[in-house]
Amino acid sequence: MSRLPSFNDFSPGLIGDVRAPLKTIKRLAPDWTAIVRSWANDYFGGSIDNKRASTNVPATLTSLGLFDRKTMSLTQAGETIAAAASPQEAAQALAAHVVSTGNGILLIEAVRALNLKAEKVSKDSLKGELTLLGVELSAATTDHTTLLNWMVQAGLFEDRRQNFRPNDEVLKSVLGISASERGELTSLPLDQSIFLQILRRLSEVEPAGSPTKVITDECLADHSAHFDEDQLSRKVIRPLAEAGWIESTQRSGGRGAKSGWVQATPKLMDLPIDAVTPDFNQVIPADLRGKISLPRSEIKRLLVSESANDRGLGLELLALRMMIDLGLQPRSFRQRSKDTAYAEVDLTAEGRRLLFSRWQVQCKCVKSRVSLGDVAKEVGLAIFSKSHVVAVVTTSDFSREAKAYARQVTADTHLQFVLLNGEAVNGYLDGGAAALQAFVAENASQVMVQKRGQPITPSDD
Repeated sequence: MSRLPSFNDFSPGLIGDVRAPLKTIKRLAPDWTAIVRSWANDYFGGSIDNKRASTNVPATLTSLGLFDRKTMSLTQAGETIAAAASPQEAAQALAAHVVSTGNGILLIEAVRALNLKAEKVSKDSLKGELTLLGVELSAATTDHTTLLNWMVQAGLFEDRRQNFRPNDEVLKSVLGISASERGELTSLPLDQSIFLQILRRLSEVEPAGSPTKVITDECLADHSAHFDEDQLSRKVIRPLAEAGWIESTQRSGGRGAKSGWVQATPKLMDLPIDAVTPDFNQVIPADLRGKISLPRSEIKRLLVSESANDRGLGLELLALRMMIDLGLQPRSFRQRSKDTAYAEVDLTAEGRRLLFSRWQVQCKCVKSRVSLGDVAKEVGLAIFSKSHVVAVVTTSDFSREAKAYARQVTADTHLQFVLLNGEAVNGYLDGGAAALQAFVAENASQVMVQKRGQPITPSDD
């Protein structure tokens, strides 16, 4: 079940301007007594004998992710809201933050659904609709109605007199997707939705589109139960093109739905990627998202730059692009370049081809060979993180001892290694996804041979 943030004693009717309690922290920190006294005077008639000012307000700010009690400071989201130009813009920033981090989009869907059904939006009806969407709410809570009231102040919805009707223009401006667009997207059949998710993800890397076969192969490999291969064109590609989500061109002489080229239209690209592919924006660091579609030739240039910052950026983009081109979903960056002197980056990714797999990826931009110690460290991390595949990528090469160690671990344990040296990296950057996939497929063949000696039947002993 999903949850909404807590809003104890933090309604627009009580607080008024969401910037105010945040500015109080900025003005009076670290004097906690003074902060609480100010809140008590501002919102609770000066009484500091109860817990409303000392407990409920800070608990709400913490639940929202706007305040760090340990450091007595605002988070980045809190700073953004506090710096807004007006109360409405501050409420809009709050709404966007809750949509991004606190399941706020589910509240928008619930209100829209009630309006479509011509049902009155009330505390109980909204709770019922949210429950259908998987949101858990306690019996007496008003968290959902308080969040709705903040969204009304933000202009995302009309007021109670108009049954909280969504304002598509403001929703589009603030969140990048309107209620009607969200409704159209969520009403797509599952096979069409999956196709769009894959295309939208790949379009971050290749905005000009991809061979149709790349998309359909991933659909069939990962979600075969939802697709009829013989009906892909009629049931998936053609309807999406007619609805304006994609542009599809049939290659002359091509056969079936796998031939030709497919490209996301502005209608699809104009939507935030996390609206189409959940978790993408939460996983990919913000400073990388704007650079993810850099040409591979530019990544290659960054990797050999004299600037350590450029090399670090190139390494992060290399790791990210490789995982996307292998059809894996990035899950977290364990280390970023600034934390490793811009020489390495660690990424975790997951795949679901036939079976679930977790990949632990380390990229190293170094001139010396990757040592046995570097590879051995990854084994310990892989066991801790319960990874299945350890991929080590370097712009140089691996020592003989490192390669031997990787083969031995592959032969003796459940783990398997993918060691990509500078030659393989350049092959990928020059040749694209096909070159990388061919390398990994050949590596899989070698791993199969190395694991042939592992027992697959019980011993007679």
